[in-house]
Amino acid sequence: MGPFKRVALFAALAFSLSFLPVANRSLAGDAPAANHVAVSAALEAPARPGATVWLAIHQVVQPGWHTYWVNPGETGLPTAISWNLPAGVSAGDIQWPVPERLMTGPIVDYGYTGASTMLVPLAVAADAKIGGAAAKATVSWLACQQMCVPENATIAFDLNKPSGNAALFAAARAALPRSFAGSAVFASGKRELTVTMRDAALRGVSADDVQFFPATLRVVNDAVAPRVAVNGDTVSVTLARARHPHAFDQLAGVLTVKGRGAFVIAARPGAAVPVAAASVAALPQKADGGAVNGFLAAALMAFAGGLILNLMPCVLPILSMKAMALTRSAGDVSELRRDGVYYFIGVLATFGAIAGTLLALKAAGSAIGWGFQLQSPTVVLILALLMAAIGLNLLGAFEVPLSLAGLGSNLASGGGGKGAFFTGALAVLVASPCTAPFMGTALGYALTQDGLSAAAVFLALGIGFALPFTALAFTPALVRLVPKPGNWMVRFKEFLAFPMFATAIWLLWVLTQETGPAGLAWALSIGLGLVFVFWLLRHLPEKLRLGVGIAGAIALLVLGFNLPVAPAHAARTGGWQPWSVKAVAEARAAGKPVLVDFGAAWCVTCLVNERVALDDPAVESALTKSGVVLMKGDWTSHDGAITAQLAQFGRAGVPLYLLYPANGASAPQVLPQILTPDTVLAALKSLRPNRVAAR
Repeated sequence: MGPFKRVALFAALAFSLSFLPVANRSLAGDAPAANHVAVSAALEAPARPGATVWLAIHQVVQPGWHTYWVNPGETGLPTAISWNLPAGVSAGDIQWPVPERLMTGPIVDYGYTGASTMLVPLAVAADAKIGGAAAKATVSWLACQQMCVPENATIAFDLNKPSGNAALFAAARAALPRSFAGSAVFASGKRELTVTMRDAALRGVSADDVQFFPATLRVVNDAVAPRVAVNGDTVSVTLARARHPHAFDQLAGVLTVKGRGAFVIAARPGAAVPVAAASVAALPQKADGGAVNGFLAAALMAFAGGLILNLMPCVLPILSMKAMALTRSAGDVSELRRDGVYYFIGVLATFGAIAGTLLALKAAGSAIGWGFQLQSPTVVLILALLMAAIGLNLLGAFEVPLSLAGLGSNLASGGGGKGAFFTGALAVLVASPCTAPFMGTALGYALTQDGLSAAAVFLALGIGFALPFTALAFTPALVRLVPKPGNWMVRFKEFLAFPMFATAIWLLWVLTQETGPAGLAWALSIGLGLVFVFWLLRHLPEKLRLGVGIAGAIALLVLGFNLPVAPAHAARTGGWQPWSVKAVAEARAAGKPVLVDFGAAWCVTCLVNERVALDDPAVESALTKSGVVLMKGDWTSHDGAITAQLAQFGRAGVPLYLLYPANGASAPQVLPQILTPDTVLAALKSLRPNRVAAR
């Protein structure tokens, strides 16, 4: 293996290892106030040894909000109960009332709105001593509207004191599905599941009157409309299989028949039962084509976002490397086209590596999003050192036997397409702090899909990002406008060092936000060590260079992984306070609108929006006059609560701007990712037109 391959392999390994701090880091969000669902408990009869008594958990959900069934559908979490009961008393499974089919845009969920009651059996052992022992139930649920809020309540009740509310229990039992007396089997195909139910109680029903709610988790694709066929006493429901279904030997669910009630279904495997349908219907929800249209729209938005990403502030420093690559090969059209192809491949390979790592970490349970690698101080340090090293090399401060997008031998004379490949790779890494228009929505969609669909969306993003430079390389008319190689290239190469130094300074500032002053001092010391290693490599005999280079790289990598972390970032000044779900709820409960700015120190788009729009004097004046509470969600370091909030609005990264009206039941207004003063002022005028001063 040659020196270049060894260095490239080591760089790839170091880059992969640098994601470990992100994967292992987790921060808990603030616990919100439980103010969207009111929960109470009622005991049907006094608890007696050797008997079973029923407890009712009654919930009343605010208008516009909902909670979830045992199978929440495409999103959400089912309500859960933890118990603190006297010895000898145990709680059985929740008896769930029949759910509703809830649709939020194209998303299909199963849950409850308004008032509903869950029943739980409490078994009392024969030797249990109830006495005056108190019991407690801690109920946890997810309350959702356009956003979701985890809530909980602890309810104390006396096992000796029934509620005396017979009507509540009668209504609760009436809402429960009853046992199904007939037969139920399911046949599993490659893409579909067909459940066939036969019973005299089904005779004469219409397919339009039938609904089936699958209770077995992760076996059905809820987004695809079920097909119902009815003939005589037989009902057949065809469901789409989940993309990656769990193994199961029983398909549970609830069958509802208009006018005849609901039935608990426990279907066993069996041969498909043909139904010569006299009545056929499909439920009114998202059809399979909707998923295809959603994917095509996401792919097109990703492609457009990739094109625009070339113009975003965080990519501007890397344009100098593209310009250098262009001038290097301008004298030979075939070389220029070769570099265009290698650049294209480098961009796609790096997008693929980031996307694969991101999806793998999400599958492992990490809450992360676009730009997540810059939440790792080690990655920020490596990029800062790389930019500084490139700048020094461009000025001719050192020459070492490396060739990584100009780091080493000579950027202007690097042979083959390796320089172009790594220019593309580095361009993606530096571009990752930015989120271009269309890009956030596309990535938010990708991170909720299966691996193949997500990879395709990331591929479209990479093609959009790489296409302008590659198209230029294949356009002879434009290539002829580039001056012929000469002494000017040396001066131009030296000039390009300064954007590299500027990028390194910005990355060190980001590192300071993540680690504090101690981390900055540590990073500068590592930078000094890197320069020392380069100096050694320049003057040592050839036979010693490889060993010294590997030892130095390992030592610097170990130091990089041990950066002292003492975050220095904080909420912005000027009236901005830290964001939390609880703080938003409290402000709205007090009758105040709220503007939330989700950003990060490494997000250049966020910083530009702050300077250009949010810090504009007219905007600040309008915010003050309208009484808007300003909150900053800082995603500079990993924060699971912020990641979850981004996901609720279909975003995979920052920036995200939410303008909440004072009315707590109304959804927030999502502002554009690129802000102008007029954009913010227009949003404020629509919020409270009589209280916002015109600009």
